[in-house]
Amino acid sequence: MRSVLPLLVATLVVAVTAFSAGADAAWTPIANPRSLVIRQIGNFAVIVYSNADPRKFRPLALVSVVRGETQPAGTGVTDYRLVLNVRNTATGSTGLYQCVVRGRLGSRATTWELRSFVVYKQAI
Repeated sequence: MRSVLPLLVATLVVAVTAFSAGADAAWTPIANPRSLVIRQIGNFAVIVYSNADPRKFRPLALVSVVRGETQPAGTGVTDYRLVLNVRNTATGSTGLYQCVVRGRLGSRATTWELRSFVVYKQAI
């Protein structure tokens, strides 16, 4: 049993190191935020946010993805931080929103998660 203990400790250290490296990963700019895949992720965020409260439908539609960044979230999952130009279809007004979506490219829509959706405030 003693010979297994060092192997178990070494495995645990490697696992913790790998997890913490993924958790501290920096955001990387998306080279083409207007690509089809990134627009689909932005559209997903707008649809989910619009329908989040069943008592209060928000008539929003994606106009464009202004910019975006990615960050690995572990086991092939990626966080996408996007700045979206969104139109209120009831009033015609537009505004910028920042969202964070977590998912794995090529997976089903049910595995994707909208983590945040807030009005975008540019740094001064």
